[in-house]
Amino acid sequence: MPEYDYVCSKCGRAFSVFFSFKELEAKPVIICPECQSDQVKKQITGFFVNTSKKS
Repeated sequence: MPEYDYVCSKCGRAFSVFFSFKELEAKPVIICPECQSDQVKKQITGFFVNTSKKS
């Protein structure tokens, strides 16, 4: 499952949430685990992919 990073606009806490692509398509409401606010912003993060092919 992909990991999505968020930062709360209210308290400033950064946290990660795991969603399947299907769950993400349903546009879930993300709640800050610290202050229970729904004022969160998705962060742009890098990612990597492991493959069995050799470059």
